[in-house]
Amino acid sequence: MNGSGWAEVEPIFDKLEASFANCTSYRNEVIAAGASGDLAYIVALEHTTVSINGTPRSYVLRATTVFRREDGDWRVVHRHGDPLTTDDSEAMQRLAGGSPDTS
Repeated sequence: MNGSGWAEVEPIFDKLEASFANCTSYRNEVIAAGASGDLAYIVALEHTTVSINGTPRSYVLRATTVFRREDGDWRVVHRHGDPLTTDDSEAMQRLAGGSPDTS
């Protein structure tokens, strides 16, 4: 799921909102972080337990988030997350409405 600008991103958030429920745990394991001027980043492992389309499951995402300071406030300008395991990758692909990559 990719989008740029609110017109593309809002439907993605709507789909995620409808698919995820009952988050029972979340832990953000910071691997690296830094800031310079008006830019900052964080690389982390996101450990989550949640129901996806009604099925409880746990997964770990390797996530990178980039921030930019705008008018004194930090804003997320880019975020990317990849599942750490093949099982998680296939589950996320199904959530996105596609087929898992079997190559």
